[in-house]
Amino acid sequence: MPGETMESAAGATGAVRGRHEVLLAGEGGQGMVLAGVVLAEGAVLQGLRAVQSQWVLGSAARGSLARSEVVLSDGEIAFPRVRAAGVLLALTQTALDRSLPLLAPEATVILDEDGVRELAGLGPDHRVRRLPIVRTASRLGFRRSMNMYALGVLVSETGVLDHASVERAIRKKFGAKAPPNLEAFRAGSGGGPD
Repeated sequence: MPGETMESAAGATGAVRGRHEVLLAGEGGQGMVLAGVVLAEGAVLQGLRAVQSQWVLGSAARGSLARSEVVLSDGEIAFPRVRAAGVLLALTQTALDRSLPLLAPEATVILDEDGVRELAGLGPDHRVRRLPIVRTASRLGFRRSMNMYALGVLVSETGVLDHASVERAIRKKFGAKAPPNLEAFRAGSGGGPD
């Protein structure tokens, strides 16, 4: 079932060239939809155009598949949906399995090594990174802001946006609750506690 879609009318002054499609997927309650919203806002603050769509497959309760689709571009976005994602962050097996049809042949695929065990369906040209995202975020005390930790990993691994733009988006989105989310983002991107 489709969720919200929003597009920025911001100018195209960011480092991104062309169209880039990103998927963030996990279980309901893991915050992947919110991470996608923050990523899209970071793109807008970087001077790009961005569209973010969210899908919850199954009931909207914890445990269902929740996926955020983010399209970033330095020009107009004629089609607001992901067709061939160049980046996937998947925290669960279901998230990976349900996102495979939307992956570009040479996509960067970032997987939680505890949540995703089976890699069938990934191609030889996919750049796969298996990391203990959820476990490490919990160990570092970021259980409630694990999504921002995961977003830090994504930004660090792909360079899809500037870290500063995403940090500004976190401040804007969370206001007074930004500090622990910024700390989690920085830790995920390698600039915080390890």
